[in-house]
Parts: sequence; structure tokens; C-alpha cells
Amino acid sequence: MVTTGAVAERRTGWTSAGWAALYWVTVALGVVGGGGSWLWLYLASEEATRGASPDRTGANPNIPMGVTGLVVGHVVGLVLLLITARLARHRGRSVAAFAIVGLVIASGIGLALSLQLTDGRLVAPWPHAPFVP
Repeated sequence: MVTTGAVAERRTGWTSAGWAALYWVTVALGVVGGGGSWLWLYLASEEATRGASPDRTGANPNIPMGVTGLVVGHVVGLVLLLITARLARHRGRSVAAFAIVGLVIASGIGLALSLQLTDGRLVAPWPHAPFVP
């Protein structure tokens, strides 16, 4: 006997309502992770403005460290979303699509929240202030 819920789940592509809820909870938690990784980029660049060189000339040296944190955070988020989407979706192609869409949604909201905290800046300005000996 096939229940009405099973037919609806098969038609929508979700394996079950519980797995679908887990997927969306993972996306929601990804907002925190995405916001944290975007904020990491700003904080790493801001740390470099605190006097890495006395005259504050040259490029901001901590941006590569900030980009590394940003990339690692997003790769971890994508892997978690792929795992939960695989549990929540019937078809393989929709798994990748849902993982990527979830990552873009979470990262976009996280970026917007991070920009609110940093006055709209992705990285700290370099040099932060004119050099005064």
C-alpha cells in the first residue's frame, strides 16, 4: 500500500520530509559558517593593518590567509551540503544542484551579514590611516 505522503515525496524529489528538513537546517547553519568565513577575510586583512610594516607601504600581506579561510569554509560547507542533499534527494543530478544552490544562498546571506558588521567592506583598507611618525 502506497501512502499519499510517499507519492508526494516521490513527485517532489525529496526522499522524506525529515531529510528535507535536515537539508534546509544545514543551509541555515551554513549562513553562520558563510558569514564567519567572509568575516575571516576582513579580519585577516584588518590584522595586517595593525603595523606589519612601520610605514604601511606595499600590499596587504594577510589577504592570502583570509582567502584561504574563505575557501576552506566554503569547501567544508559544500561537502556537508552534498552529504545532506544526497540523503534528502532521489536523483543524483539534483543533489549537486541543491548543494550548489544551498551554498550560494547561505554564502550570500552570510556575506550580507558580514558586510553589515564591516561597514560594507570585504577587506580592511590598506593603509588604514596615513602614516604619522
